[in-house]
Formats: sequence, structure tokens, C-alpha cells
Amino acid sequence: MKLKTVIISLTAALLLSVLAVHAEPFKVPPMSAKESGTMVVDYKDGGTKWTADWTAEQFTQNGENFLKITFKGKGLLYPFSENATWVSESIFKAQDTFYPISTVSTVKNMSGEIINTDKKTLDLELGTAIFERIDPKGDDSLKETYDFTPGTLIMEGVFMALRTLPFQSGDNLKAGLLSNEPELYNVEFKQKGIETVTTSEGDIECYKVELVPKLGVLGVFKVFFPKTYFWFTVDPPHSWVKYMGYENGRESPEVVINVVNSQNTQE
Repeated sequence: MKLKTVIISLTAALLLSVLAVHAEPFKVPPMSAKESGTMVVDYKDGGTKWTADWTAEQFTQNGENFLKITFKGKGLLYPFSENATWVSESIFKAQDTFYPISTVSTVKNMSGEIINTDKKTLDLELGTAIFERIDPKGDDSLKETYDFTPGTLIMEGVFMALRTLPFQSGDNLKAGLLSNEPELYNVEFKQKGIETVTTSEGDIECYKVELVPKLGVLGVFKVFFPKTYFWFTVDPPHSWVKYMGYENGRESPEVVINVVNSQNTQE
């Protein structure tokens, strides 16, 4: 390849990366004072893999608004080979914009022993996201640092942040996404219209949203993923109803997640 061609290719890649990294900050999603529900996670070909109860609760601290999302799960969570229980707590700033601040996820075996702890610490002023995995045995411990911008999401908050998609216009949205592999993706959320989803609670009219990932900060090349979709209610506040795609990164199995028993409380 000629040097001129290489320079042009690298320049194009750099321009694409700049456009991708500077995704717009997320607006504060519409939400009740407290919401809750249950996630039922099935293998793509059938059979329940794990379940988790979740809550999303607003609170105020030093005059600023925040959201705490908590998951309490049980079952066969990837990448573990035996049933486990886990608790995950995430804090998000929900003042003028919506972005993550921290997450702590602790996994225990069925005997109650801690077998894994994942921590994310995100600092918008420093522009850093630190992912720490603590393995009590030391085999799988790691620490990675990533770039963090206002348009970056973490997996624990995607279902809330996407409530702010411009559903009426049908426009797509670009963002960063820090997964629990861990890996940083540039992603595009593409609106795919309205679809009726059959649930245990009846048929629900939903907006269908496709997740299209690109790897790393540069985000130049599309990563191979199976078709990955979220479904949100057409009725406000556009609650999450269903997900189809990888459980937790490219090495994990494909799953279908159904959200049931959703409740909300206004104070």
C-alpha cells in the first residue's frame, strides 16, 4: 500500500473516532420516584439461565439529583460454571444530564463465599472510567482504564438511558458503552419501528431498538455481534420490556431477557 493511501486511511479513521467519541450527553430519563421489576433471562433456545429483581430509586444529595439502580440475582451467571447469587449497585447523576458514577457488583457461590467483585469508577472531570475485577483467588483480577465522556453508558444503566431516545422522530443515536467484559465500544442505537411484544402480562406495543457496536475508542470497524435488540413501551415513560443478544460480551451465550412484574411509585 502506498504511503499516501496509508495516510489518507489513518486520517479518515481519526476523523471517525473524533465523531464517535464526542457523543451527545444523555438527558435525564423520565422515571418515577421508585421503580422495580424482575428480569427473567432465558437461553436463546429455551430454558431459564438466571433471574434478578431490580429497583431504580431517585435520591437527592447536597442539592443534586441521583439515581440508584440495584440488581439482586440468582442462577447461572456468565462466566461462572455453577449457580451463584449476586448484588449490583450503581449510582448515576441525574441532574441536568444522565451519566454513571460508580458500580459495585459482588458475586457469591451458593455457600455464601465471595467469588468475584467488579467495580467501575467513572470521573467525568478526569475523563476516566476505571474497571476493577477482584478475584479472591487472584486468577482473574484485572484493572483497566478507559476514556469516559458524557455520552458513555454502562450496561447497568442502558435500560434507563434509552428512554430518552427520540422515538417520535425515529432518529438514531450514537454513544459509548462500557461492557462488563470489560470492553469499550462505540455504539449506535438504531430505531426499527413499532412491534407488538407478547409477554406473560399480555401484548404490549413497543419501540424496537437495534444495538450496533464498534470496537474501542476509534470505533472504525463494526464488531461481529448477533442481531441485538431492546424493546421499550410505546407509552411513556418507555419502560424496558425485552432484550435479545449476548448475555455479557462476545464470549457469552445469546439470551432473551423478559422484564416482568414492573411497578412504579410516585412520591
